[in-house]
Amino acid sequence: MRFSPLSAALLWVTLTASLYADPGARQVWQPVQEYFIRIQPGKQPMPVSGTRRLNSFVAYTHLGTDFGFHGPAQHTIQWESDEICAYLGQDPDAWAGLWHSLAGLARENAKVMNFAAPWPDFISSKYQPKVSSVMIQAKGQGRLKLEIKSNEQKILWEHLLEVDANEGETYVLPVPTLAIPNAKLINWTAEPGSELCVSSLNLGMELPGVPYDEYVLAASYAKLARCYDPASGFVKDRAHTEDGAFESMASTGMFALATMAVSQPPLEIVSAKEASKILHKIHRAARSLDRPLGLLPHFVRRSATGYVIHPGTEYSTVDTAIFYHSLLLAAQGLGDEELHMELVSAVDQIDFKALHLPSGIISHGMKDDGRTLLPHGWNDWGGESALIMMLERIYNDNAQRVKMERPGQPWQGTGFIPELQSLFYPDFDSDVPDALDGVKWLSARTRMLRAQKDYIQRTWPDSMAAKIGLYGLSAGEGEHGDRYYVGGVDLPDQSMIHPHYILMSAPLTVPSETYALLDRMEKAGYFPPWGLVETICITAHSYLPMIGSLNASFETLGAYHLFAKNRGVPNLIYEASRRSPELRRAVELFYPVPQPPVQSAELKVPGEGE
Repeated sequence: MRFSPLSAALLWVTLTASLYADPGARQVWQPVQEYFIRIQPGKQPMPVSGTRRLNSFVAYTHLGTDFGFHGPAQHTIQWESDEICAYLGQDPDAWAGLWHSLAGLARENAKVMNFAAPWPDFISSKYQPKVSSVMIQAKGQGRLKLEIKSNEQKILWEHLLEVDANEGETYVLPVPTLAIPNAKLINWTAEPGSELCVSSLNLGMELPGVPYDEYVLAASYAKLARCYDPASGFVKDRAHTEDGAFESMASTGMFALATMAVSQPPLEIVSAKEASKILHKIHRAARSLDRPLGLLPHFVRRSATGYVIHPGTEYSTVDTAIFYHSLLLAAQGLGDEELHMELVSAVDQIDFKALHLPSGIISHGMKDDGRTLLPHGWNDWGGESALIMMLERIYNDNAQRVKMERPGQPWQGTGFIPELQSLFYPDFDSDVPDALDGVKWLSARTRMLRAQKDYIQRTWPDSMAAKIGLYGLSAGEGEHGDRYYVGGVDLPDQSMIHPHYILMSAPLTVPSETYALLDRMEKAGYFPPWGLVETICITAHSYLPMIGSLNASFETLGAYHLFAKNRGVPNLIYEASRRSPELRRAVELFYPVPQPPVQSAELKVPGEGE
């Protein structure tokens, strides 16, 4: 029997309800690997030539790490359905199984998992979960060995299971949390003569006794933080790629902003000192890049001479806008005036005049040669265009005013588009018609949220997504994790949910309803301690567990705004936005500062009183 994530979660609730009666202290399952097929039909996961590892760009664990086959009989392993099987009955001297890295790629030896604090080590111990058990689901006959190894290949824990089950059976095994500070690999091995199939491998996580709204924010931030490379100051586009291969400037900026927000009371998920250190590291990393016309690259990679634009990508106006909005707010929030002035200077160096196309709109940017202007520009209505226009007003408050197309209607009804600007500005929580296009942004965003919820219920009424209450036709990785997919409520038969939209739009909702939905998603396996999954397929039982930094950034900032609304505490991002002279000048494009009424005492009739 194949246990679904929901079945496994409910099983554990039944087994441990008496042990974890305190609602603040819970145990949940974090998959290391659910062995459902995530590759295109007809393809098979193939090892990298000459190695025992798979291509980590397309084959990765739920932890954002790599995995692969091991053992002299590894070539006999079969993975054609939602389980991995080793049939060794005719080969009594050979063994085979799978290894899984627990932190970073297996070849990145310095990266390990501390079972007492498995999230990135700069996250406060107050919020850290603990790994206290291992769960494996298997069937067949024979012996199945489990082991956890250190980065020095020392065995830290092992257990030998006798399996005799025609249907899938769940085995839960305790592990010594404090005795495993440097775990690198978790492996399972079918011993000689065994005929076994494994469908999943999970870590049992003891969550700390913090309020659920804090946990949601901490888990989202931990997901994003897992993509951060402290050595370079950049944030990887995907957690499962190696450092320096493919880094995202937009995610790097938003990580700095999120770190500022969560470092302040009442949270202090990271220390203020650590937040300042991260912010300065990121600023130095960006300052070292080539910036033709002042633009930052969309993606960067490490070269022999330092970090450079990733070939085939562009110097991007929208990524530049997201990055500098994020860092200006972070510097403002931490009260770092020196850094603030350096950032303003960097924005002033952007040559917006050269970036305008003949139509007057701002180009998407330049090709990777740093000279060729991209022919398409930003005039679609929504947050992307708004952020770029507002960044230009920081540089020039007399910038040309260009109206957007289809005001109030995001392109193809894509979820993140009307929410992006509200990650940085509180002003769009208003139904005052904006001065550019006359759009009532709050109503437009609320209409989108209603359409997102209605679409799933109307189009897929019998799906699990509809029963749980999921929504989120937005943008992110497709079903197989090999291409970027943009969906929306204006398109027919959409069947892929990108749940980052749930948190991006959460400030528009009643907080208790959103937290209840996240709780249901947690029980269904879509919100484990490593953060929301990237993509949920409505029509199938699978999901994409990829840890992508862009949507993790959206989730973290959305979770912060939801937390502030739920608690009724000052929203530090919005406070920084209101205090920033540059952002106040920028947002006047949409919401000009009302002129104070002229006092009657100041009125004078010429000649009167002389």
